[in-house]
Amino acid sequence: MSAARARLGLRTALLLAGITLAPGVALACAVCGGGNPANRFAFFVSTMVLSLLPLGLFLGGFLWLKSRLRERLADEFSERDAVPATAPAGSAPRPAPTTAHSR
Repeated sequence: MSAARARLGLRTALLLAGITLAPGVALACAVCGGGNPANRFAFFVSTMVLSLLPLGLFLGGFLWLKSRLRERLADEFSERDAVPATAPAGSAPRPAPTTAHSR
């Protein structure tokens, strides 16, 4: 049982060493971390553009929808709010109907 435990400890140590050294291997990429500073800047700018693109699309769609709704609903209440200049000829005001509660 102690040999199995020793192998498990060795495997765990190798796994932790591999995880610890992984960032050093990742920096070997010419685009991600090392190499020409112009490449790093281009990588950063393209990351920012691609990150902000969905937000810009949502904002543009929202503003477009808002303008369409404002245009479509502009005269929504114009009929109701219009006050006639004079009452039509021949129409007299009617008395209010009486109900059991109003007596």
